[in-house]
Amino acid sequence: MIVEAPEGFTSTSQAHSHLKVRSTVYRPLRSRIELYRFVLDLNRRGVTYNKMQKTIFQKYGTKLSKASISQWIRGIHHPWGSLNQFSLKSSPELAYVIGAILSDGNLHNHGYAHEMMLSVKDPDFARAFGKCLAKILSKKKPYGIHWSDKRGRWTVQGSSLILYEFLNRDWHELKNSIEHCEKCKPAFLRAFFDGEGSITRRQLSVYNTDLQLLLYVKSLLGSLGIETLAPRVSRPANTILKDPSTGKTYRTRKDCYQMHLRRKALPIFQKHVGFTISRKQQVLEGVREKSRPLFQWYQV
Repeated sequence: MIVEAPEGFTSTSQAHSHLKVRSTVYRPLRSRIELYRFVLDLNRRGVTYNKMQKTIFQKYGTKLSKASISQWIRGIHHPWGSLNQFSLKSSPELAYVIGAILSDGNLHNHGYAHEMMLSVKDPDFARAFGKCLAKILSKKKPYGIHWSDKRGRWTVQGSSLILYEFLNRDWHELKNSIEHCEKCKPAFLRAFFDGEGSITRRQLSVYNTDLQLLLYVKSLLGSLGIETLAPRVSRPANTILKDPSTGKTYRTRKDCYQMHLRRKALPIFQKHVGFTISRKQQVLEGVREKSRPLFQWYQV
């Protein structure tokens, strides 16, 4: 018998070992979530309960009752019980959180606390992250931001075991949520550029140490008609850098790659993606104005 109970809960057989009860086996939380999503996908394809049971057993070696399948499909129960309200539903807000985590964000596991945290210089970025995080966790109010004198940054954080488990995996497994709809891709890119983008009077660039992730960003931009140059190494591994806020020096462990957007693509980037960070958005608008052909100023 597979018990779909939240991870860390004590089973009846463990709590009352002197009683004769059927033994229970708890699937890891991530496996339960994967199984749950698989059931919902089969339901969307019109698969019957009998066929679902056979398919689930063939793929996972798990005998899932029709009652459990029905309760999941009707939303009566979820594989995580009452741990929190994250429903795994793809949305622009979730795509933005993914983009933030893959750029400047962090995941922290402190015992029972599973946190998503963003610590940045721009309050606009922190507020947007807090707002999106609250939306996908069904909070009535956005998570508040606070200034950290120690870090010299604005910090915002929220805690959710389910969301932590969802985000704490290879980014390839998050592509369905990133590419879910026409609003999700720009939301992901906006967060990623908020964290990793740099814009000057002449150039908009994005940086990351994961070349494959940067190539994926390039493909997403391309799908929106935004042309980029090929990524190149901007800072090789073992470069010695100095943290201006602490004065400490450190040595980089990986190559850092840089990718430029073509200047003619800036108007398209501004239209479809843009920045949440106001100072970057203002520079982008200024670069766009300067990049317009002179004759456009006289068109009626």
